[in-house]
Amino acid sequence: MASNGPAAVVLGLGQNGLATVRALGRAGVSVFGIDEDCTQPTALSRYCERIVCPGFREAGAELLATLEDLGKRLPDRAVLFPSGDMSLMLVSEHRELLGRYFRFRLAGPETIRLVLDKGAFQRFGEAHGLPLPRTVAVHPDLDIEHTATELQFPCIVKPLQPNTAWRRLFRDQKLFECADPPALISTVNRLRGLHPDLLIQELVPGPESRLEFSLTYIDAHGEPLGMFTGRKLRQYPPGFGTSCLAESRWNPEVAELTLDVLRALNYQGYGSVEFKRHPADERLRVIEVTARTWFPHGLATRCGMNLPLIAYRELTGGPVEVPTTFSEGVRWIHEERDVRVAWSAWRSGTLPLGDWWRSYRGPRTYALSAMDDPAPGIALGRTLARRALGGVVGGMRRSFGWATTATAGKDTA
Repeated sequence: MASNGPAAVVLGLGQNGLATVRALGRAGVSVFGIDEDCTQPTALSRYCERIVCPGFREAGAELLATLEDLGKRLPDRAVLFPSGDMSLMLVSEHRELLGRYFRFRLAGPETIRLVLDKGAFQRFGEAHGLPLPRTVAVHPDLDIEHTATELQFPCIVKPLQPNTAWRRLFRDQKLFECADPPALISTVNRLRGLHPDLLIQELVPGPESRLEFSLTYIDAHGEPLGMFTGRKLRQYPPGFGTSCLAESRWNPEVAELTLDVLRALNYQGYGSVEFKRHPADERLRVIEVTARTWFPHGLATRCGMNLPLIAYRELTGGPVEVPTTFSEGVRWIHEERDVRVAWSAWRSGTLPLGDWWRSYRGPRTYALSAMDDPAPGIALGRTLARRALGGVVGGMRRSFGWATTATAGKDTA
């Protein structure tokens, strides 16, 4: 049941946005969700009213106009929740205009740019003594042959921020791994023409279970109003992607280092920090800082640390209940992506069937499926069924030569 208080507006109705919508809607907050595709499974939650914005993905003038129009129609200033980097940048760069209609807590514009610019953050981290993997920016005058002799391998090559050409060509692939100097030289030379801003980073070795993360909300005085920590277990794509299986686990070292990083940034608002423990010295390395809600943040809500609701209440002047603990050992599963990754690992012999089964045991929560909000899970099931049926039909056509016959018929017509 919707409350009489200010509404919330979630920018982006992917899985990340769905988790935010549910965290607020289940608490009685009226939620509007804005996206370009409001028919995708994750956009079908009963907890939000959907608004279609054709230019949402570009996060430009169309989204700004949609927000301004919505803000003028709402009776009170709503609380704004960006769920992606581009919408975050839009809000940050137009905070004076949007602040007339919406409430939000963000770090300063310089900090937001710093967090989104991996090269700038690398320089900032080195200057402030943060534990970062060694990173080299690829500039036009960089001698990649010489640089390759100075690095420890394996290395990864990634863009500061994937541009449209990168996303179109590589989809979910965020980076490339290079095992030796020749592979690095070849990869950098191939990608230089596609993306103007690349980084080379020494890889922190070890399995995905050595990736740990924090989620927190920092108030105007720099104090955390909640702290959640957990670890990744599997990612999509494997090795260098977003979580598809994660687990809640309290780690005071992660929490302490998170606050060190965010306080160095003079940070405010919702944020997450991802770390990986290096086997050489067992110390955590900072992998990434995210200045908005993070992909598996629904896990924190399931465990009793509802950070979007904490943010909403802090910004609207409501009572803020700050949890001191959360449920540990709960697993968050992205139904589609984790099955895809686990199936591939099982087929390659790296994930025994018993280990796959045991990874789903115990208390768990899902990215899309929920008893009180069934439409996203049902829509995902229908999508997967259509894909499976299409695969079967395609296989039968190839097996029986139907495609060849059809093509021959067209050629003779």
